[in-house]
Amino acid sequence: MPGVEIKGAAATCGHVNSGSTTIFAEGKGITRVGVDTAGGLINGPGSLTVYAEGYNVSLPGDAIVGHGKDAHAGPFTTNPAITVFAY
Repeated sequence: MPGVEIKGAAATCGHVNSGSTTIFAEGKGITRVGVDTAGGLINGPGSLTVYAEGYNVSLPGDAIVGHGKDAHAGPFTTNPAITVFAY
């Protein structure tokens, strides 16, 4: 089971995730598919069974909308929380 993505975690492009202001993991906002960003909108797919504020919780490897060249062309999430898990 992968850890959930959280606010401040760096994506493969170097941008950091935004996250919820009301639901937390390890003291940081949980990142949600379709609402949070890391340079571009996080597309997911995210968890198919765990939701935060009605949105799928983001997991490592979720696609992020491209927002430039090189590492920014097809980034994905990485560096999740290490104590909170979802699938």
